Amino acid sequence: MAIALITALSVPAHANAAADSHAKYHAVLPDQYYDLLAQCETGGNWQHSTKSYTGGLGIHRATWRNWSDFPSAKGRSPIEQVRVADAIAFKSYINPDGRKVWRVGPWGWGCLKREANLQRFICQSRHTLVVRWKRNCGKVHTNGNINRRTNRQINQHQS
Repeated sequence: MAIALITALSVPAHANAAADSHAKYHAVLPDQYYDLLAQCETGGNWQHSTKSYTGGLGIHRATWRNWSDFPSAKGRSPIEQVRVADAIAFKSYINPDGRKVWRVGPWGWGCLKREANLQRFICQSRHTLVVRWKRNCGKVHTNGNINRRTNRQINQHQS
């Protein structure tokens, strides 16, 4: 416990504040989450465009069209792209034809599945829109697969 306290105190206060900031994107999760996700998905290229994926967060084009008024993220600012990503992950809506489009959760991003530093943002969030998606937080994600080893199996392996 003393080591944890010393470690926590050795991190400058501004570092923790920056990690929790929502000033840039005004989004569900802290700004650092979206910056890290973009860096992992597209090398931080917010104008990324391939035949299948669009924008800095690497959103599939069909998904992008379903959740925005634009055919792709081309010309959209990072703030607009984060707004669409939050809608995809955390918010449902009703189409003009009356059909409900359900949120899909944050676990669809490939980088999130394999990067523990990104997973921590979901697992430690207290935001009401994120809480329901924490059910995957008890599992360790590596290389896109969920490691379902129990603590007992881990302890047996270490002995």
